[in-house]
Amino acid sequence: MDLPHHSAASSRGRPTTKALPSVDQTRRVVTSSDADDHARNLSSWNQRYDQFSPGTFVGQIAELWLPDTQLYLETTSQVLHQSCSSWVNSLWFGIPVLKGENAYIGNQQIPDAALAMKRGGADFKLVTPANFQILGISIDEHIFTRYLQEIEHIDRFNVLDKSEVLQVDMERKREVVSELNRILFENNVLPTEDALHLSASLQDQILMAIVPLLVSATVPEDRSSCKQLNRMRIVEKMREYYLQHIDEEISIPDFCRYLKVSRRTLQYCTEDVVGMSPAAFIRCLRLNSVRRELFFGDRDTHITDVAMSWGFWHLSQFAAHYRKLFDMLPSETLNHAKKCY
Repeated sequence: MDLPHHSAASSRGRPTTKALPSVDQTRRVVTSSDADDHARNLSSWNQRYDQFSPGTFVGQIAELWLPDTQLYLETTSQVLHQSCSSWVNSLWFGIPVLKGENAYIGNQQIPDAALAMKRGGADFKLVTPANFQILGISIDEHIFTRYLQEIEHIDRFNVLDKSEVLQVDMERKREVVSELNRILFENNVLPTEDALHLSASLQDQILMAIVPLLVSATVPEDRSSCKQLNRMRIVEKMREYYLQHIDEEISIPDFCRYLKVSRRTLQYCTEDVVGMSPAAFIRCLRLNSVRRELFFGDRDTHITDVAMSWGFWHLSQFAAHYRKLFDMLPSETLNHAKKCY
């Protein structure tokens, strides 16, 4: 299967993935202290991460690549807003591992007793809480469909057209998580001539674990109120409008005009959904944009130029806000980036 190899993004572009692992690097574990650098560590995904909770970011990816299947365990320490896209012609299944506050895919919660799924090649949004872990499987859609038909004798539409979020039995989910972790971290070392046989065996084991969970899954009852869903939509539209006008200075009244809501309504929406005022929400997005540009920009990047280009005119205040959110100074981000790249 030919998988896409994404090129490096421009300083204001969307961060993309690093190169796919070679045949002799099918298993790897990599950590990062920057949210977007961590996002790039997931091979062949196109991702952008914004950090929304204050503190040092720590992320880890444990990844297994097979010819047609990607299995990974992702661990993140801070609240993140993720824009994600798996590789084309794949199917993605995400299984939350750690208990606690729920993640969201779009406007839908992903409860502890649930999993999420999405087709590759199309953007989707995830909001994940602090100290979060998720097991992910991306598999070639043709391979998955053939397995359903030939082994389980199930029509693909009975599995794939249910919902983006599926409710599952907790005991069965624990068993699947245990099996997938075993596959991911088991140290199978075979001679080169047996590599293809091992890959096929591991792929079958992954499918045998996930498919029964999907088949028995049900569509969960949507417990989100209309008011909550509407507030989430407004905040997402606010974010999208900001990203579409990153070179313009947009005021809170500008957002109110575009969204056709009052300042009070906008205040209620951002406080309810992201736990901060509209101004703080936009400032958080701008700070993440600065962090991204410092980390992925040219070696001769100047902090003052980047900060001012994102609307931070009071540099001492900018540095204080930056340190409060990321637990490091802008200069530390820049120096760390130079060491990494």
